[in-house]
Amino acid sequence: MTDNIELYGNAGLYVADGNAISFQLGEGEQLFAPAAIGAPEGAELPYNEKVWLGVKGYQVCARGRNNALCEDVAREIKRNRILPRLYRKQAKMLYGHGPMPYRNVMHEGKLRREYVEEPEVQAWFNSWQSKGMPSVQEFCKACIINYYYFGDFFVKWRMARGHRLGLMPVAGLEVMENTQCRLATTQQDLAQELITYADLRHVAVGRWAYGIGSYRIYPRFNLSEVDNYQFAAVSHHRETSIDEFYGTNETHQGSRPYIQGSNKTPVYINSFLRNSLAAKVHIIIPNAWVESKRNQMQRLCEENKTRKAKKLDLIRYNGLDIGTEMRESLLVQYIREELRKFGAYLSGEGNQGKAYSSFSFSDAQGHEQQWKIETVDLKYKEYIEALIAYDKRAEQALLASVGLDASISAIDKEGVISKSGSDAYYNYLIYIMGLTSEDEICCEPLNWALQVNFPKLYAGGLRMGFYREVPQRQEDVAPKDRLNNQQS
Repeated sequence: MTDNIELYGNAGLYVADGNAISFQLGEGEQLFAPAAIGAPEGAELPYNEKVWLGVKGYQVCARGRNNALCEDVAREIKRNRILPRLYRKQAKMLYGHGPMPYRNVMHEGKLRREYVEEPEVQAWFNSWQSKGMPSVQEFCKACIINYYYFGDFFVKWRMARGHRLGLMPVAGLEVMENTQCRLATTQQDLAQELITYADLRHVAVGRWAYGIGSYRIYPRFNLSEVDNYQFAAVSHHRETSIDEFYGTNETHQGSRPYIQGSNKTPVYINSFLRNSLAAKVHIIIPNAWVESKRNQMQRLCEENKTRKAKKLDLIRYNGLDIGTEMRESLLVQYIREELRKFGAYLSGEGNQGKAYSSFSFSDAQGHEQQWKIETVDLKYKEYIEALIAYDKRAEQALLASVGLDASISAIDKEGVISKSGSDAYYNYLIYIMGLTSEDEICCEPLNWALQVNFPKLYAGGLRMGFYREVPQRQEDVAPKDRLNNQQS
């Protein structure tokens, strides 16, 4: 028999050889409340606790408890139907027209950027591709998207071999993959010593998903040690997070339940529609029965601990190897076996005319609790409506967490009364005026490079930033200069 059991909150489906049985745990409860059974999430590490890995004599700070946080974040974002578009929207608005040299000037008591042309700097940027590196435009776009996805990014500094002979020290910059880079220290007594971000003076680069393999150790770039770098160094740029060495995507971290729920909603709907419409019966499993089985299994697991210590054969429960530790998955397995009986009962010519019986239990008040079999109401309409309502709420929560108003995100939101051009214009202005911090972080490697390669220009106030042109309201523009009268 080929069978499968699927849980959606405290509702579920059991599918076997073309037969489908819908079921729920408990009667009279909210159908889509958190389930009483299911695989619990892994335990969280103590607050501010770090996981360290030993690599080539260095202590490497893992990224996440499984050292795969970047992979988890990227996977969950990419599977979401709106977040990749929102992050790309953010990246485009930050990038604007691309990197441009500027100087800060005071105008009428206000600080503003005055963008300038610097042929020396531009010539250096133009030389990157001839040295086998991406263009400065590609470099900046990669920095931005990594920053929005992970809250930080790593940059490889290609040092000029002849910089001691008068050439510019930095030949060019390349973005590294966050999944491959880890901060490292030479300190060994991590249990006793207080490790700070400044102590992480190296970056280990490798394919961490494949376990111990070939890793390269680079010095973490420091402006005061440029003369010591002969070939390459790796810099780390981040938005500082509380008690974190790496950056943090706070949007993902704070909204992760909504992201996961939003990702699963289409799967739930498709699966439920595919299977529930073929369901012939609906089963209500009483909570008294579930709790009774859970308690029985718990007691038997305790007894198995004693039997194991005495080297006796372990007790099995209704054909299940329950071992010595009670797990909720065992209860799911047991329910699956019971539903398998129903599947066998519904299938086959020999079962026609036969009756099916089950045990009854009494709750704490002495009321009888029995499995109930219904043949009509599958409640799939209510289930689908509940999923759609949740999906709309998740979409609004994700939109709010990213910080993009509906008027400039191209995503509709209920409750928006006005969608005028004026709303979009002022929401856009408010948003781009708040991009100073992101601009400084993503342009940080370029400004460090200016400081190294063009110290006089840097001392004269030259900086790199992203040129974002603020559009004028069309009613404030002469008719002949309005967008609809201009050629692209």
